[in-house]
Amino acid sequence: MTGRRGALADGRLLLFALGVWCALSFAMGFVATGNFHVVEPAALRNSTEIYAAIPLEGDARRMALRYVASELNRFFFARYDLANVALAALCTWLVFLLPRRKSQIALVACLLVALASAFWLTPTIVELGRQIDFMPRDPKPPEVVRFYELHGVSISLGLLQLALALGVAIGLLREPREA
Repeated sequence: MTGRRGALADGRLLLFALGVWCALSFAMGFVATGNFHVVEPAALRNSTEIYAAIPLEGDARRMALRYVASELNRFFFARYDLANVALAALCTWLVFLLPRRKSQIALVACLLVALASAFWLTPTIVELGRQIDFMPRDPKPPEVVRFYELHGVSISLGLLQLALALGVAIGLLREPREA
């Protein structure tokens, strides 16, 4: 360790930022899946009253509520991506203040994933999602197939980013501290 002292020099600030970043990622995973779960009739506490208030028949009500859940997810992911870029940039800057080459490489990779997600992947998924919201699914249109392919890439990259960030955090926690 160099002569620098304090939370910046020993990685505590980086560890805190990584913790916030990972917690936000876990929370987004919960929100994204939860939005679709709660609009299902079996999950709604007052589904009879809610569904009666929507002047649509049969599956159209369910589709309308799923559309709202989709729009909520689009809203949340657009904001999450901005926070993801900011936290990735902060963590990358902080790790370069430490002599940890592998951690630096891992967090640069995380920053690149965050930038690709915010400026290409998520906007593309949002655009495709809006195109397919009310498309019939039988047979599956190519836009639906492409949406789910990109969605899978997005989830995989998010999990990779989370694993890398957790790996850096675990490495920091295992590092001996100065007295």
